[in-house]
Amino acid sequence: MDTPPYVLTISGSDSSGRAGMQTDNRAIHAVGAFPLNVVTAVTLQSPTGVESIQMMDADFVEAQLRSILKAYRVRAIKSGMLGNTEIVRRVAQVLAEYPDIPYVLDPVLRSTSGAGLLEPDGVAVLRSLLMPRATVTTPNLNELEILCEGAGDVFEAAAQLASACRQSILVKGGHATGPDCEDWLLYPDGRRYCFCAKRIETRNTRGTGCALSALIAAYLAWKPYELEVSIAAAKDQLAAALREHSKEAWKGGGPSFY
Repeated sequence: MDTPPYVLTISGSDSSGRAGMQTDNRAIHAVGAFPLNVVTAVTLQSPTGVESIQMMDADFVEAQLRSILKAYRVRAIKSGMLGNTEIVRRVAQVLAEYPDIPYVLDPVLRSTSGAGLLEPDGVAVLRSLLMPRATVTTPNLNELEILCEGAGDVFEAAAQLASACRQSILVKGGHATGPDCEDWLLYPDGRRYCFCAKRIETRNTRGTGCALSALIAAYLAWKPYELEVSIAAAKDQLAAALREHSKEAWKGGGPSFY
């Protein structure tokens, strides 16, 4: 391959540079791939969280997506914040036309500071139209609870959701407690695989979900569909970044990956 593989991120811009598209781009570059961007929203963020959001028009999001997929040989796709029901629907319609491109769906439903980022109707469309298209969906525990509609045993509900969607779900364990961080890959056929590592104590965790999903997509771009290998490599790279910058004193908590 003469040029780095193109990886497309469909996500919101974070003015603080600590999450969203800015983190996606840094993560994709770190794997030696080249990021392409479809902007869904411009967010005003400070060290304390999201202050304001300006959504892009759904027609414009679709136009960006179609233009980039036509112009470039995209090797992998990652989506983050989609923001509203119509954008979710348009993204699903376009990606259905490109079924062979690996797709990592990071269901950004709520910000780190607790702000809601997708209404219930949008969650339902994401679950019914986008998750069946994704190679893997990467919810944290809070997002998983929303996707599973508050089911008592979210892991069992997630396994059922993976089976219904016929695609894999990576349940991120960063929001859990304990000395180890366990991420579970749930396959649609019922198999489960655990990625376990020592928990890294740090306040610099902004954008961890963005970084991990973008890293997975970038590795998939180099080695299509080797999912477990791509996830393991992405987790190792993110953990190394967290360790390296764990003691830095950022106001409000720093970025997880840069």
